Amino acid sequence: MKERTRKIIVAGLLLVAVCCAGYLIWYYSMAAKTKQSYDDAKKLAKEKVTPSKEEKKEEPKQAKPEIPIDFSVLQEKNPDIYAWIKIDGTTVDYPICQNLEDDNYYLTHTWERAEAADGAIFTQACNSKNFTDFNTVVYGHQMGEGVDTMFHTLDRYLEEGYIEKYPTVEIYTPEHILTYRIFAAVIYDDRHLVNSFNYTVDSQKQEFLNSLSDAKDMRNRYNNIENVGITDRILSLSTCVTGESNHRLLVEAVLTNEE
Repeated sequence: MKERTRKIIVAGLLLVAVCCAGYLIWYYSMAAKTKQSYDDAKKLAKEKVTPSKEEKKEEPKQAKPEIPIDFSVLQEKNPDIYAWIKIDGTTVDYPICQNLEDDNYYLTHTWERAEAADGAIFTQACNSKNFTDFNTVVYGHQMGEGVDTMFHTLDRYLEEGYIEKYPTVEIYTPEHILTYRIFAAVIYDDRHLVNSFNYTVDSQKQEFLNSLSDAKDMRNRYNNIENVGITDRILSLSTCVTGESNHRLLVEAVLTNEE
């Protein structure tokens, strides 16, 4: 009887091990597939066609910045793509999407609208697409170990000196280049930032900024946060914190230049 019980236990453990191994193989193969999809997006977006001689001869009334992203070819595949984000010192170099019918669509879909755990980088409809809101919140997954896609590498900003070394976030739109300076990396609670603060009211803008300074976590990092005020336009990059379901990592940046 004891021998039979032992065999059943061993068989059960083997089954669990096989299932776990199978899941890991599936998870990492899907992650590799998704990574390849985003590599394809970068290649597609950055194969910028050189302006023709006729275009070069034209004297525009107002010079436009040289946008290094071909939005027309990306939007042919997915019209939800409206911007691109790039952060030196991280792997963040992705299109930004917004789905007007389902705010959380890109939690589980890639830039090509394929189902995938990695999802995409996205904003919700409560934010405009022109980055003129006081606080534009950009979401992305914190993927597992060994999968450095989406916002996985943002936690580097919790390392001492990283904000000072890599302080720049670049946002490209079809018309503009926006440059931001990172001023904080904060372990925050899981509230919805736009629903929790009325950013049309100055006192609420200041309350949000104060909440960043007041966040009590030894991991938090700041760089000249006192120079950010209610007349600024800021970017909140929001992602999960591994093993802490009630927390979010916010990497905060303030607009310093718009071309």
